[in-house]
Amino acid sequence: MAPPRRPRHNPRQEFDREARHYDRDASATMPRYAELHRMLAWGVPHLPTRPLRVLELGSGTGTLTALLLETFPHARLLGLDLSPAMVTLARRKLNHWKDRVELRVGELDEIPQGEPFDVIVSCLAIHHLPDTRKQRLFARVFGALNPGGYFGDGDDHLPEDSRFDERFSALASGLSPRSSLARAPGGLQKVWHEHELFDHPVPLSREVQWLREAGFVHLDTPWRFFNQAVVWAYR
Repeated sequence: MAPPRRPRHNPRQEFDREARHYDRDASATMPRYAELHRMLAWGVPHLPTRPLRVLELGSGTGTLTALLLETFPHARLLGLDLSPAMVTLARRKLNHWKDRVELRVGELDEIPQGEPFDVIVSCLAIHHLPDTRKQRLFARVFGALNPGGYFGDGDDHLPEDSRFDERFSALASGLSPRSSLARAPGGLQKVWHEHELFDHPVPLSREVQWLREAGFVHLDTPWRFFNQAVVWAYR
């Protein structure tokens, strides 16, 4: 029997629709949302006084972008995002740093060729890609980094054992008391599973395996909170 077909889905339209309320909804449904961003910034192994060339894959509304530009005042950042509406909102949020940031509408794996980057980061974005594109992306990221460069990925993952899915979501729902989504029947588990109809999260162990296959030797997972984790990978 053939597997069930996924519903037809236009990711760009979906992200455009969510853009206006994305910051509010993300903060309400992800109890450690700000902490995840800080951990990605902490992984940058360079002094704030050093000029850096940074690429952000899935820059969204510019939350992580702003943190990086503020933390590293000599960094220049290029952000890619699929959604024109997200990019428009991010440009407004980042106006203070407009001389150091460029935002483009584009796919996550459209990594510019030419001069390598010192830092490549992604937050809550790579799980949108099918597995084969994830693997190709990690290889491209490795090739686009300078020696000693840093790749930081903070993303959603599947539990290593599906038995923990319900327990994780129940605990996370209890930590999101302001969220109407968390209080609804099924709680955050229902929200997560609805997104999985269109997204492609994998267990954290599989992502680490693919990063090693891409060439990264120095990897660790310094932060994990239920189904979310931050991976640091140094070239």
